Amino acid sequence: MNYSSYLKLFQPVQEQLSGVYSTATLVVSILILLWVINFIVGLISRIFFVGKSVGSFYRAFIHRYIRIFFYGLINLFQKKNNLNP
Repeated sequence: MNYSSYLKLFQPVQEQLSGVYSTATLVVSILILLWVINFIVGLISRIFFVGKSVGSFYRAFIHRYIRIFFYGLINLFQKKNNLNP
């Protein structure tokens, strides 16, 4: 029995299915690309808001004490040029 003649009957169906497969692959790849872009934008915005809130907290409550500490360290190790003229 020769099966090649039966396979020729399925050729139009195979061509239609390959077109549907390529279209579905394109749609899935576009959806994945949009999801990745949305994920990256969401990550950037969350990191920005966390940084802004931490920076605001630091500037409002911690910065003055650290600034005094570093100015004290800098003045401690500077040469006293005005004492010996």
